[in-house]
Amino acid sequence: MSYDMTIFFESDPSDRLPQLIAAEADLTIELEAAGVTVRRGKGTYCCSVGEPVRVEEEDLPDAIVSRSVSFSFQVDVLVEGSNPTSIARTRKLVRHIVRSLDGVSWDPQTEAVDPKAARRSTPSTPAGLVNLVEIDWYAPRREGVAAAYLDATRRYLPEAAPRRFGSYEPLSFRLDRDGPDRFVVEAERGESLYFKGAQPVLDGSIMVDDRHGTRVSLSILAQNLDDPAWRDGVRALFLELSGQLDCFFASAQVIRNLTWSGRQIWHGLEAESAYSSFWREGWMGLPPHPVWWAYLGPQYSPLIDLNGPGVSRRGDAAFIELSTEPADRDALSRSLPRRGLLRRPLPWISPTLQMKPVDDHLRMRPPNAERADVVPEDLAIQVATAGYRMRSPVR
Repeated sequence: MSYDMTIFFESDPSDRLPQLIAAEADLTIELEAAGVTVRRGKGTYCCSVGEPVRVEEEDLPDAIVSRSVSFSFQVDVLVEGSNPTSIARTRKLVRHIVRSLDGVSWDPQTEAVDPKAARRSTPSTPAGLVNLVEIDWYAPRREGVAAAYLDATRRYLPEAAPRRFGSYEPLSFRLDRDGPDRFVVEAERGESLYFKGAQPVLDGSIMVDDRHGTRVSLSILAQNLDDPAWRDGVRALFLELSGQLDCFFASAQVIRNLTWSGRQIWHGLEAESAYSSFWREGWMGLPPHPVWWAYLGPQYSPLIDLNGPGVSRRGDAAFIELSTEPADRDALSRSLPRRGLLRRPLPWISPTLQMKPVDDHLRMRPPNAERADVVPEDLAIQVATAGYRMRSPVR
């Protein structure tokens, strides 16, 4: 019988860990090939501390991933036997290691995580004009979309879980009262399902039908994503759902100058408008401006330059990341590589795949646009006819 614990670190603690343990007045260490043996008092066995080893994101316990996705190393701590004094001293040692080396421990016997407080903090966003990061996932019609969303948010971004949800305001269901099964049932009714998250996640929606296929949307206050702890969680959620839902396209883009009351968000006169990739007649193509992140599934990835700015392969798909921190469309355009005598920026993606703005009425929601010249044939959703122009009502 043994008692096991695991400590997770963002960087390799090999150079500091043995010295930290040996500095404890009542402990001594014996260096072994696979780590150190720790003894207490006059030489009584206390525990064994393994060598730091690399750990992959998918192998992290859910409770650890939801804190941060940047942990890269783990150290296993083992107490052989069931001596209560050794177990108590080992748990105290683990707490000391966690606090000294900025780690997080996990006790599989009790599912306890130390420290209990989440690593991510949510700074308050004062009322006024703010930027949002709008995330959209597009895929053919899929079963199990809501269940996949719940699983991914639980693992990577608990703040994006649906605290309240329903098909219309006021949202009548609560996840803590009605349970995840009700969320799944409501999402499968064929209507748009709307939900509220916890800050910095504001709200989102799920829509699944034969015409539109699958669309999942999420809105997040942008200022929080300057913090890597938040940004890494959102990035992991973005890529996980893109793959799980077999998306042909997904994007994360910054929308500027929305009005924030401190509790609610709305589009005022200053708000930037986002182009809609899906309109009344069907799929219109990709946005006509750079976006912060873009995921292109196997339908789109063969049509792009895989050596283009920010492009990386993900199996038969591609991921484009044009900046580390969230940046708006104008900042991204300025950052693109330039070529030729006129130093014109390279397009973020092939212009033939992008919708074409029709006029300058950018306050329209969404702005008017013409369908992209090239749309893959196998999207399995309704596609607008070639040359189709969308016209928003004048506001």
